[in-house]
Amino acid sequence: MRAMYVRETIAVRPDGRGRRRVLPRLARLALCFALVAVLAVAGCESKTYARTIRITSEPVNVTGLFARVEYLRDGEVVNSVHLIDGNGDGVIDGKSGPNEDGNWPEGWQWFDSMYRDAAVGQTIIAFDGQKVTVTDANTYEFMVGEYECGVAR
Repeated sequence: MRAMYVRETIAVRPDGRGRRRVLPRLARLALCFALVAVLAVAGCESKTYARTIRITSEPVNVTGLFARVEYLRDGEVVNSVHLIDGNGDGVIDGKSGPNEDGNWPEGWQWFDSMYRDAAVGQTIIAFDGQKVTVTDANTYEFMVGEYECGVAR
């Protein structure tokens, strides 16, 4: 059987006396990794923001309708869909909205589908004082008001 030897590193001080290392190599390495991890995490700050859906409608040209759906983060508009019936005949005369899908809070993504489905000059829009109804191949109904979607990161 062979004997195992443990080798120690001893530093020699200027006065000639030896001293042992305080931290072994693995402990120093672990300390360095922990320090790097703390510095990396300290630089990363996650911002939280309040999310709100605001749905409004207002009259246009006496008999027309302008319906607006806005997604706000901390009060700033992030995404929106606008539908207008300018002459009051119940048909959408114009629309504007997002260039791409997917910028709505969870549960509200169907506004992308509604915007895609709404065809100018063809889709029916109605308002009964509280509820906006958009009808083409599918029917979409939504109530005027503000809806808090909670806080997110």
